[in-house]
This record gives sequence, C-alpha cells and structure tokens, in this order.
Amino acid sequence: MFIGWIRKKSFSVDLESFNSQIIIDKSLVLKTFDDNNSLCFGAYNANKLVAFISAYEMEHSILINNFYYLEDISKDIKKRLIKLLLDNINEDEKPILIMANKNEKDIFTSFEFKEYAKFKKAVYGGETVAFNFTNATSKSITNENYLPVMTSIDKRAFNENRVEYTKHVLLKDSSLILSTKFGYQHSYSIGKSLVKISPWVMEDAAFSDAEKMIRGVIYHRGLKRIFAFIPSDVKEITDLYKSYKFDLSDEYTLFYKNTKPSINLEMLYAF
Repeated sequence: MFIGWIRKKSFSVDLESFNSQIIIDKSLVLKTFDDNNSLCFGAYNANKLVAFISAYEMEHSILINNFYYLEDISKDIKKRLIKLLLDNINEDEKPILIMANKNEKDIFTSFEFKEYAKFKKAVYGGETVAFNFTNATSKSITNENYLPVMTSIDKRAFNENRVEYTKHVLLKDSSLILSTKFGYQHSYSIGKSLVKISPWVMEDAAFSDAEKMIRGVIYHRGLKRIFAFIPSDVKEITDLYKSYKFDLSDEYTLFYKNTKPSINLEMLYAF
C-alpha cells in the first residue's frame, strides 16, 4: 500500500477506475486537484487508487471537501491519509472543516476534531409532492444577477468570502442557480441520476423565498435523486425538507479543528 501525493500523469485514468466502484463527485475532485494539488493525496493498492482526500483553502477556513475510500479500506489507512493531509496544511489557526458520517466520527476525533453542529443528509427520492409552480414563481427565483447576493449573504452566513470556491470549484455545466434578493441556491448533477444542493444560503426568516426554491429544484430536477446536508437543530429548515418528502434519516456531523468557526446555521439551508 502506497499513501502519498496523487500520481498526476495517471490521475484521470485512476479516477475513472475508482469512480466505477464508488459514487464520487468527480468534477469536484478534479477541480480541487487543478486548483491546488498540494492538498490532494491518495492511497494506492497495487497501483490502483483505493482512497482519496483533498482540501481547499478559503479566506478564513480550510475545507476538507473530498474524502472517499473503497468499502474494504481499513481504519488505519484512512487515518494515515488524514494525517498526511493535516501534516501538509501549513496553518495552525484557521479552522479545518469536514462533514463526516457517523462511522467516521472516531477517526476525526482521534485527530482532535471537535463537533460544531449535527447535520442530516436530506434525500429526495422522486416521490410525488403536490404543489403549484407557475411561470411567475419561476421568474421570481431566476435572478441572473446572483453574484452580488451570493457575495453579500455568504459573508454573513460564513463570516468569509466563499464565492470563488462556488464559482470556480463547484460551478459546472449542470449547475442550477436560483436566487432572490434574500438568498440563493446552487445545485448540480453528480453522474446521471443524482443531484446535490450545495450551497444554499438564505437570509433569516426568508421562508417564503426558501419554499419557492425547494419547489424550483424539485420541479427542475424531480426525476433525479436530490440530496443536501442540512443542520439538524434548525427546525424551520428541517420542517421545510420534510414537507417536501425528503428523508432525513442519515446522521452527519460538521467537525472542526483549530479555531472554532462562526457559521450562522439558521441561514444555511444546505452546506
């Protein structure tokens, strides 16, 4: 087993083989790698990629935005991969963030990550939901001038500028951006049948606009499975997803290491 820097020359081929065995956000992996491959590492078994981790450095935080591994990968291999990444992050003050599932909790706490907030993975499986979606509603949430809204509202929600990450790493041909003056929602395809909402940020108490956006994403993406990571303890947000038949059974935790971040969870409809 080799654990170290990504093999650049064969990475595209290695990733294709890896992607055939596990569903990954391939575009996010490749764009993160292209932006800064010094924070991208892999585990190889007999020259085959079996695990991958990466991080993206923002204005005031560092986000571990990809952590994938095949089912039979041991906890020791996962820990070695995380340690390698942390050893190469030349920053001991910025918060390092990771959205982890319940099976990864022990791994990240062993590296002194602390719980920031509990999250749910909200999953829409295409169930029929009766709602009106008129042309007037569609026009009200397709504001093309979304960048000023995104810039302003991200700053208030995350206390940092995350626009470059959304524009240059998350944005892709399949992206759908819905916005009003009270917030925006970005969703994009992962493969042929899966859609992720990330990020979705709204002003406090902008429930009416948020409901229009969840109707919009279901209307435009409804034949596919849709998922998002949402804060468990914000009732207004969890109730909205439940009312549109999203399943909220999978538990996740947003962990941080180093300085505790300041995130307004009541504005965060999808991380």
